[in-house]
Amino acid sequence: MISERRESAETLVLERETTLSPRLLELREKIHDEEYLNNAIFRIAQVISRKLVEDPDELQFRDI
Repeated sequence: MISERRESAETLVLERETTLSPRLLELREKIHDEEYLNNAIFRIAQVISRKLVEDPDELQFRDI
């Protein structure tokens, strides 16, 4: 597969020959929405906090 690289001040874009799914296109738009990002960060924090309460050992860093 051949990709074309195009850079702008904001993003690095790799254009491919394949078409993207509607869900991926929707998420690409949402990533620029500050409210969406704040809600996503909040949800991630809730999940991590819940896991810490339920099983603190599960989220410990491990040596690889």
